[in-house]
Amino acid sequence: MRALVTGAAGFLGSYMTRELVQRGIEVLATSLPGAAPGAIPATADAPRWTALDVREAEAVDRTVQEFSPDVVYHFAGLAFVIPSWQDPEGTFRTNVLGTLHLLESLRRHRPDARFAFAGSGTQYGDPEQVPTPEDAPMRPTSPYASSKAAADLLCYQYFRSFGIPVVRYRIFGTTGVGKVGDSINDFASQIARLEHQPAPRVMRVGNLDKARDVTDVRDATRAMIAVAERGEAGTAYNIGSGVPRTVRTTLDTLRGFAAAPIEVEVDPSRVRRVDEPVHLADVRRLRALGWSPEISFEETLRETLDAWRATVARAPGA
Repeated sequence: MRALVTGAAGFLGSYMTRELVQRGIEVLATSLPGAAPGAIPATADAPRWTALDVREAEAVDRTVQEFSPDVVYHFAGLAFVIPSWQDPEGTFRTNVLGTLHLLESLRRHRPDARFAFAGSGTQYGDPEQVPTPEDAPMRPTSPYASSKAAADLLCYQYFRSFGIPVVRYRIFGTTGVGKVGDSINDFASQIARLEHQPAPRVMRVGNLDKARDVTDVRDATRAMIAVAERGEAGTAYNIGSGVPRTVRTTLDTLRGFAAAPIEVEVDPSRVRRVDEPVHLADVRRLRALGWSPEISFEETLRETLDAWRATVARAPGA
């Protein structure tokens, strides 16, 4: 088995690469030119790394032709909502054209290879049905979500038109050690720093009343592999826990782990332009493949906070 992982220096890509290597799969991991490889164990079975910008069609085609993968896990892309408002064109160029370049190369050189596309639960926007099933309409509310919805439809079209065995992930919240940009790591990093400061210790937050479906990245990685190996080609699969948690509850749990009392203050700059009140995945289709989460949410929060404490302790002047 030969697996090509794009965006392997990113959060999801690095965990996927690590899991595949541990399973004995030959991996070619790609990252943007100049980007540091992800935190992959340096063993004899470590993946090969190569620089790849998925916006460059010729480079993508050369990589696919030379490596000839059996499966492609496509994580390369621009992955955050707020920056997509600042650069919608760049977001579409990377997320849509990058996906098109991979699909076209597979069509020419490896039409039987499985293609696993990392979409987003934000594609559903503010859904009428909660928990949200995969057949719910896509009503994106940001350039990022729109780009993922467009690429998702492109994948389906290549399945229908050319028989490329595509599976489409609709990934809801994932978190864990090493992530940046999500509320859990933002909270944990603030707590880790504030524990070393005198009172008053005030952390700044955004909207705390929204509810989110968040899964430990290691459980999400195993779910995505299960879909790639056993999922039905052409089909979309929600990747999530099926459990709603308010951001406020998550924050309160993390504050409960803190070594000192910490106050909270809402920062308007941290509030998104459009912020759906509830994101909750219907995961019956995923669970039908035999997957279930193995890591408790509290364990994920504790490990994430401890990792930030270690980062703060290593910082100059700590």
